[in-house]
Amino acid sequence: MSAVVARDAGSPPDFSQPDVFQTLEERFAAVPVPERWKTDVLIVDEGQDFQTAWVDALERLLNPEGAWWWLEDPMQNLYLREPMPLPGWTILRETTNYRSPRDLLGFIRKIVGRDVRLDAGSPFDGSDVSISTYEDGRPDEVVEATKRAITHALSLGFRKQDIAALSYRGREGSALTGVDQLRPHRLRAFTGACDLFGNPEYREGDVLLESIYRFKGQSAPCVVLTEVDFDTLDDQDARKIFVGATRATMKLIVVASERAARMLDAVGYMRPARARDHGLRRALRRAVLGCRTV
Repeated sequence: MSAVVARDAGSPPDFSQPDVFQTLEERFAAVPVPERWKTDVLIVDEGQDFQTAWVDALERLLNPEGAWWWLEDPMQNLYLREPMPLPGWTILRETTNYRSPRDLLGFIRKIVGRDVRLDAGSPFDGSDVSISTYEDGRPDEVVEATKRAITHALSLGFRKQDIAALSYRGREGSALTGVDQLRPHRLRAFTGACDLFGNPEYREGDVLLESIYRFKGQSAPCVVLTEVDFDTLDDQDARKIFVGATRATMKLIVVASERAARMLDAVGYMRPARARDHGLRRALRRAVLGCRTV
């Protein structure tokens, strides 16, 4: 929205520049907002990631007496920003997750603790969170463990386009960023560049590789949450696992260091992958047959 308004005002952003988003923020706050861009209702999603200056700039898009809808999830506050003060607002709370399998949410509850309410609304259960480990985080170990996880997902009946491999470390720190292929799996990954309209450009591939930061707000039938590594399971790590895990609609496979896996075992959430995956295979077959009969 900010790019469109700035471009319409004769100040188009140059997405080839490294500081384009900072420049775009400043331009959007400075340019006058034409009447045709004003609206009666403004909906903000991922509000936990917003800064106060952005709110002031966006408010100019509202007509007098216009209404805001502000959607946020404190558990997805990966940047640890202070909550946006919204004095006088009516607050509605929803704690039901309809996206992820019921047992997956049970696994997440043990990580985030009892203070975070998380109700299950999905009809799917028995997905069985799987884990694959690597020893000390050498790039070749991470690559091999991630490849095994993708192969495991394919063996369960997921297509390559149904799988998203998400780096726990983020794009800049990931051992997978410069990897084009996990033989025989080609990775479709963000190149770091955007086109003239600000859309991210991806290299060709079959299995999507993203970071948990960039994949927020999206989902995939099968998520491989890889490069999970920490010494102590603190609040920030719990948030990152929450975000990555809840992207999965049917199956979660965690690729973690041995030390992180031990910490997860200590909170009692993780069970080894077992033969119960046959239940997931049946669910996949039912989903496919259901699609064919529609």
